[in-house]
Amino acid sequence: MSRLTDPAILARYKQALAEWSVEGTVELVGRVHEGLRTTLEGVTVRGFKEALFRFVCEKDGEIDQVKEEREPWRDQWEWHYDLRPTIDGVLVYVETRLFPESFTSREEPTVYIVQFKPA
Repeated sequence: MSRLTDPAILARYKQALAEWSVEGTVELVGRVHEGLRTTLEGVTVRGFKEALFRFVCEKDGEIDQVKEEREPWRDQWEWHYDLRPTIDGVLVYVETRLFPESFTSREEPTVYIVQFKPA
């Protein structure tokens, strides 16, 4: 794993997070809602999304770009992106995916939060 340094990918990632309050730009997938509720009691989904925005865009928090090697995701995604922010005093691990992965697409970027747990 290494820090995300590609300026094009980083710009698209930050573009999606900057729109955290717009439905569809930062999406929680699967059991992430449950993890959020049990790990960060009292933090709303909206507050969580805003915290991720602040971590990445305002505090220059580190994003790790990880080549996807796990079944079945490696056939669907080239990369996933890991964040480790501290939210309400709790260090958490957040696994995300950036869609679309193709930069030839005209679609607006979306960050999918696919895993969340205490770090």
